[in-house]
Amino acid sequence: MDADEEKHMSFLEHLEELRWTVIWIALATAVGMAAAWHLSGRVIELLGSDLQQAVESAVGAGDYSLHVFEVSEAFMTRIKVSLLLGFLLALPFSVYKVWRFLSPGLLKGERKLLSPLIVLSTALFYAGVAFAYLVMVKLSVAFLFRLKPAAVVATVRMGGYVAFVTKFCLTFGLVFQLPLVLALLSLVGVVTPRQIRATWRYAIVVIVIASAFLTPPDVLSQVLMAVPVLMLYWLGYFLAVLFRRRGARP
Repeated sequence: MDADEEKHMSFLEHLEELRWTVIWIALATAVGMAAAWHLSGRVIELLGSDLQQAVESAVGAGDYSLHVFEVSEAFMTRIKVSLLLGFLLALPFSVYKVWRFLSPGLLKGERKLLSPLIVLSTALFYAGVAFAYLVMVKLSVAFLFRLKPAAVVATVRMGGYVAFVTKFCLTFGLVFQLPLVLALLSLVGVVTPRQIRATWRYAIVVIVIASAFLTPPDVLSQVLMAVPVLMLYWLGYFLAVLFRRRGARP
């Protein structure tokens, strides 16, 4: 067997490994989704209860319960909630399988250096989801309902509200990966810790502008998003310093 054929077989083996990685992640998410189905009803009830409290605190007492407008909407919403919960339950396993797929292409020192990122990445994603729901969603709902004209009757659609909450949670889960992105960029030499530290003023401007687009246009919501993201930026700087120091060792 010549060298070209060996490389070709090696490429096919990598594709096979990638295929099984995707299959295992899909199976884990499906199992998590099935387990979460029994909790999806309670989760939707919790969403409705928190919505009621958030709106009442903003505009006063009233009926702000969730409603469905189609025959299949309640069922489809439960499936979407179960899928989201299944994804969150399977996330540690999914990250581990991705790591197992990528680790053979890394040096021993790189594997040792990057292994803790599995736990840190998962923890940061969960933290972002929790922050989004416990803080940003409730503030956004309260602010948006304050803009409602008094003559307009509020009727919240279940499917629309679940999609609203899901987008917030997934967005902040990804935003909270900022420290790892900065650390990895530093490790591969795209940026240096000195550059990250020197551009923190520009980072503040970018973070504030992004907060203005991603949150309701009130100062409190923008501050509550900008401050944690700025803290994540500095966490990324310290991780970048740590990675550069350890990566520079023989």
